[in-house]
Amino acid sequence: MDLGPWHVVLMVGAGVITAVPLLCFTASAIRVPLSTIGLLQYIAPVLQFLCGVLIAKETMPPSRWIGFSIVWLALAIFTYDSLRAARAARIGRSARTLDHVVT
Repeated sequence: MDLGPWHVVLMVGAGVITAVPLLCFTASAIRVPLSTIGLLQYIAPVLQFLCGVLIAKETMPPSRWIGFSIVWLALAIFTYDSLRAARAARIGRSARTLDHVVT
């Protein structure tokens, strides 16, 4: 079955269209902490969830709401702990800087 040259052009173009955003994501992920990248990975599933519930009017049994709540509770705890650790590290660096100035 011969589909012609346009088929080849479309296949190559589809590869490029797929690869460019992935390369941009890789280039930006190098500049961002991995914990931030991990949290950003939740954006697409949450948007899909919201589209399903709000736009498609998908029914949500209590078990799904419980699972969704557990995941977001865990993310909130992780974020709180990360912010607390970053603040403690910043305070520790400030204290060490002041010790060097005083001595």
